[in-house]
Amino acid sequence: MNLHDDPNAPPAPTTRLWLGIAIIVFGILALLDNMPFFQGHDFVRTLWPLILIIIGVGKLSRSRDDKGIGGYVLIAAGAFFLVHNLTDGNISELFGPLVIVALGVFVVMKALRRNRGVPPELAASDAFVSSTAVFSGTKRRVVGQDFKGAELTAIFGGFELDLRQAALEAPQVRIDTFVLFGGGEIKVPQGWAVTMKGSAIVGGFDDKTLHLPSGEGAPRVHLVITGMVLFGGLVVSN
Repeated sequence: MNLHDDPNAPPAPTTRLWLGIAIIVFGILALLDNMPFFQGHDFVRTLWPLILIIIGVGKLSRSRDDKGIGGYVLIAAGAFFLVHNLTDGNISELFGPLVIVALGVFVVMKALRRNRGVPPELAASDAFVSSTAVFSGTKRRVVGQDFKGAELTAIFGGFELDLRQAALEAPQVRIDTFVLFGGGEIKVPQGWAVTMKGSAIVGGFDDKTLHLPSGEGAPRVHLVITGMVLFGGLVVSN
């Protein structure tokens, strides 16, 4: 069972590629600084921390484990300097709201873990997907014959789960989702029946899968999507 990238998928972008992207961004900022319409804004001085963020994202994309600390450091430093520049140095005024947001995210994550109540043996299984995107995005592809379910979370971010090469042994499997100011997409094989049982507030659950007629040839596997979407959206498609 392989819940990670398909071995036949293209390799991750190289560090040189991300460096090239960073150089292009710097060039665009310099170009804007020299255009009459934008003169006086000083884009290079204000937005140069984007270069650190791009390089940090590139380092994380090359990391195959949780040891890509260098990427996190670059992203954090870039975000700090960017906020500092955008607020003209009055970054201290943002600490209070940022602490409140961080506390809220922590409370939500703890509550989700308790409410979902995934059995430890299931959570530890390679056939179960657990994916969390906070101010970021995740993309997972399942290739195997015994998919057992998933818990997917997106807070100010997004997730994508591709099940088109997966199979179920159990007649019914559940995926629990939580989306807050973000979005998610789940892709399933055409032979699966999908039931949406989630709730949405200023958002929506959208089932775009192909529904086969009942009777002969009806789907033998059933995927149930539960959870909540707040100020965002979740799409299930083939």
